[in-house]
Amino acid sequence: MKALIVGSGSLSDADFLKKKYEWADLVIAADGGSLHLDDAGLVPHILLGDFDSSPDPVLQKLKNNEKTEIVEFQPEKDYTDLELAVDLALRRGATEISLVGASGTRLDHTVANIHLLYKILKNGAKGCIEDERNQVYLIDHSITLYRRDGFKLSLVPLPPYVKGITTKGLLYPLVDATFDFGIGRGISNEFVEENATVSIKEGLLLVFVSKD
Repeated sequence: MKALIVGSGSLSDADFLKKKYEWADLVIAADGGSLHLDDAGLVPHILLGDFDSSPDPVLQKLKNNEKTEIVEFQPEKDYTDLELAVDLALRRGATEISLVGASGTRLDHTVANIHLLYKILKNGAKGCIEDERNQVYLIDHSITLYRRDGFKLSLVPLPPYVKGITTKGLLYPLVDATFDFGIGRGISNEFVEENATVSIKEGLLLVFVSKD
């Protein structure tokens, strides 16, 4: 099952959101993510959170909509609304999870949300943080990505290192390389084929597909 989770971070392209909405089998608004969906004329299957970021008119509209399930938490909680939404999606059987509106001006939230990709991975699902200009994946084995005009591919190792990095379909290939945490060697590679493959033997590797 494919799940779309919409957070309250930066998101300005309604058409992008509509395409992800059509892709998903389950759509969860994590608190203020409800505003992004409402602005695009879309209704989530589930609205989740403590509702400190959901505008009252949108919140009341969804509470009155029988098609939307409401899952409310107290403000005093140990986990972010986005993490609670990920947990719910996994419990409902999601095998692919797209996090939209998961980045923005609060870098602490952005980094914490990137870390949620680890939870998704360890629960046997595929995860991606996406916006109009970025896709972020976390791998412990391999991934194949399709070429997109104007987009570059970057590799960022998590501690302490990533071993056995091999790439295909990129301008600057790697063969059984090791990246130690804290280096920028893997930034801004370019696609030279219609798809590129990144594989590793040991560690955790963040894979970014991004454009300016």
